[in-house]
Amino acid sequence: MCDNLGMGQNIFHRLDRVSASDLYKPDMLHTIYLGLFKHMMDWIEGFQKKHGRLQAFNDVWKALPPYPGFLVLKKAYREVTQWQGKEMTNLGCWTLGVLAVGLRQPGGAQAIPPKRALGCVTALVDFNMMAQYRSHTRDTIAYVEDYLDQFHRMKDIFLELRVTKRTQAKVDKQRKEIRRQRALIRERVAPSQPRRISDDDCDEENELRMDMIHDETHFNFIKMHLLSHFCDHIPQFGNIPMHSTEIGELAHETQIKDLWRQLNQNDAVRQIVHSYGRQHAIRMRLLNLESLQVRGADLSADVLQYLDKATSTVSQPVIRKRILKRCPEDMSNVVDCSRVLGVSLENIYRELIRYSRHNLPRVHPLPEDHAMLPSLPVELLTQLEIPVLAFQEADVYEIHRARSTGALHFRNLETRAVAMIGFGYRRLRKKWMVRGGVVYRQT
Repeated sequence: MCDNLGMGQNIFHRLDRVSASDLYKPDMLHTIYLGLFKHMMDWIEGFQKKHGRLQAFNDVWKALPPYPGFLVLKKAYREVTQWQGKEMTNLGCWTLGVLAVGLRQPGGAQAIPPKRALGCVTALVDFNMMAQYRSHTRDTIAYVEDYLDQFHRMKDIFLELRVTKRTQAKVDKQRKEIRRQRALIRERVAPSQPRRISDDDCDEENELRMDMIHDETHFNFIKMHLLSHFCDHIPQFGNIPMHSTEIGELAHETQIKDLWRQLNQNDAVRQIVHSYGRQHAIRMRLLNLESLQVRGADLSADVLQYLDKATSTVSQPVIRKRILKRCPEDMSNVVDCSRVLGVSLENIYRELIRYSRHNLPRVHPLPEDHAMLPSLPVELLTQLEIPVLAFQEADVYEIHRARSTGALHFRNLETRAVAMIGFGYRRLRKKWMVRGGVVYRQT
C-alpha cells in the first residue's frame, strides 16, 4: 500500500525509528485560516450572489459595530487584496453571524439551501474552535469528529461553486447540443404547445447541468483531506496549536523582514543569513557572560561595564499608580491638560506635532506654532482595562480596553477635537485599571 501511495520513495522512509506518515503535523494557520476559511469565503460570496443576497451581506459586513480588540471592517471581503493569517483568524469570529443576517427571512422553497449553507459554515467554525483547545478529553475529541462529519455532509451545497473552467466548458457544450436537438423537435410541434414544452426543457436542462456538475466537480483537494488527520493527531502527539506554524511566521518579522529593510539587498540571502548569525552569536555571548557574572566569575572591567550598560537599557520603567477619584472638570485646553497630567508643555507639543505629521491627513494637520497649540480644545476620555481570562488558560488574562467617548463615535469615525488624539494613544495616555474593585490610573 505504501508503494502504491509513492511513500516508498520518501527519503525518510528507511530511517530507523522514523515513521514517514507521522512526520506531518496539523497546521491551523495554513490548513484552516489560510486554507479552508479562504475557500469558505469564496463559496459564501458565490452562494450569496446566486440568491441575490450579496449586497446585503456586504452591507452587514461593513456595518459591524466596534469592540475592544476587534478591527472595524471598512471594506467588503472582496475589496481587500490580501488577507493575513491574523485577519483570517479573526474572520472566523464574525463570518457566521454576518452570513446569518445576510440570509435572513428566505421565502418559500428557498429556505432549504440557506439552512444547509448556514449548517455547513457553522460546522466548520465549530470544528475550528474545538481544534484550538489546549487540552482534550474523549468527549472533546468526539465533538471534533462530529463537527467534521457534519461539515462533510453539508458541504455539497457549495459544490456548484467549485466548478472548474474545464467542467464549465463541458456544461456549455452539453447545453448547446441539447438546444440544437430541441430546435429540430420544435419544428414538428403544434403552435399551442411551445410554452409548456419550453418550461419542461428548462427543468430538464437544469437537471442535466447539475448531474454533470456532480460528476465532474469534487472537494478532493489536499487541505480538505488534511482535516481528517486532526482527530488522530490529538491522542498521539497532543494539542494541535502546539504544532502550528504561526510562531515561525511571527519570527519572519525580526529574522528576515527587518534585516531586509536594513541591508542594501545586494545578494540579500547571504547578507540576511550572515547578519542574523552574527546577532545570534552576540546574544548567546552576552547570555554566557551574564551567567558567568551571576556565578561570580572573574571578568574584566570593560566586560562588566558593558554588561551593566546592556542591562540598564532593557530595564523596565517603574510604573506609578494612584487612585483617580473623579475626572477634573476644569480642563478645556492643552495648558489645563499639562497641569492636570503633570506633563510639561514642551513634551505635549512634541507629541502633538509628531502625531500630526505621521497620522493625520495632510489636508487637516495640527498647527505647529507653539503660540497656537495652547489654545487647542481638549476633551478627557476615560479608559477601562478589563482583564478577561484567556481561552483554555487558567492564569493568563487578555486585557480588553473599554473607552468612553461620550457623544462621539468610537475610533474617530467622525471628526472630533484632534488635540487630545495627539497623546490619546501615546505614552501620555491615561489608563484605568481595575484592582480589587478600585479604579486606578496608570501614569
